[in-house]
Amino acid sequence: MRTAHTTALRRAATASAAAVLAAATVVGTPAVAGAATPAPVDTTGQKTASSGFGGDFELPQRWNDDYKPGTRCTPPGSVGTYVEAKRRWFKQTDASSVQNLNDEKVPVQHTVTDIRKQTTEVSAKGEGEGEIAKYLTLAFGMSYVNEISWKLKQVVGPYDLAPHKKGRLVWGFTMLDVDAQDVRCGDDLVWHAEGKPYHATSPESRYSELQITDNDAY
Repeated sequence: MRTAHTTALRRAATASAAAVLAAATVVGTPAVAGAATPAPVDTTGQKTASSGFGGDFELPQRWNDDYKPGTRCTPPGSVGTYVEAKRRWFKQTDASSVQNLNDEKVPVQHTVTDIRKQTTEVSAKGEGEGEIAKYLTLAFGMSYVNEISWKLKQVVGPYDLAPHKKGRLVWGFTMLDVDAQDVRCGDDLVWHAEGKPYHATSPESRYSELQITDNDAY
């Protein structure tokens, strides 16, 4: 018996997370079979992951050292939060089985029937969720928000499914785990740590992929 293995065409829907995944297309409205380029929906970009994806995405790179303890600051008494990216990963919320019984490839997609929301989570009493999103935006140059959702009637896909193949459409969110440290600008014009470090997890984007198995669909 042939052991099924999974390959994936991966797409992350994100408003601004550029240069993270390899090639970009556009999220589409419900597709007509044979349509070459889906029309955009909302203002959300969609990106295709690199073939080396193994469960985590490449971490975003900081644009600056703002709020880093020990660096210069002004004016005295200012406060902020220094964040360090630790892990970027896919949190799956839903899945749908698909198959192609035809002799030609066909586009497969799924219309969302259940609202899914993901908010920023903070491990300890520190900055609020909205404040963390602000400091993530300042640090990594992308637009972070406190909440991202899959809405009713949004479309997952379309993805091309090869002839006589079956697989699963999966969707959810890309998440960023960070370590955070609140800081205060001292009279010496240097950022000083204030309180204990803590952790936060923030949603970055909607994400979906088609997982294709080697099992034939009859």
